[in-house]
Amino acid sequence: MHAARALAIVCWLGALSCLVITGAGIWADRSAPGATVVAILSTDGLPRAWAASIAGALALVTCAALVELARMLGRVTPDALFSSAITRHFRRFAALLMAAAVLRVLLPAVATLWLASQSGAGSVQLTFSGDDLLSLLPVAVFFFVARLFDEAARLEDDQRSIV
Repeated sequence: MHAARALAIVCWLGALSCLVITGAGIWADRSAPGATVVAILSTDGLPRAWAASIAGALALVTCAALVELARMLGRVTPDALFSSAITRHFRRFAALLMAAAVLRVLLPAVATLWLASQSGAGSVQLTFSGDDLLSLLPVAVFFFVARLFDEAARLEDDQRSIV
């Protein structure tokens, strides 16, 4: 219980940090005198406005995923480890994390294709990071774990109805 509560607090802080750091990267003034720590937005060759929009969207989805994880951890109790509320929040966490991972792969490519079509470019070079593609694997595992939680909740309900 104490570990779940502590992890929930970490998730809330992580969600807040995600938004603050992304916002700092989007709106920071790198030329500010005396700045020792500056968040820098990596544009990967996209115009800054497009990169900022993508970073903002990814931050919001990631933040929402962390909030769902925090909500799940906040509902953990010794007598209901696999309640439907807990598994529902974990499924939402897994779905939002999957959305963030897929958006991280697709949005830059879609933006690049859109900008190339608008400029009349005859060809486009799309690059995909292996890290971004590899991030889909643990998210798929989270979906599997969410399914196991659902089955555990069903078994727990069956056991309680028998007793």
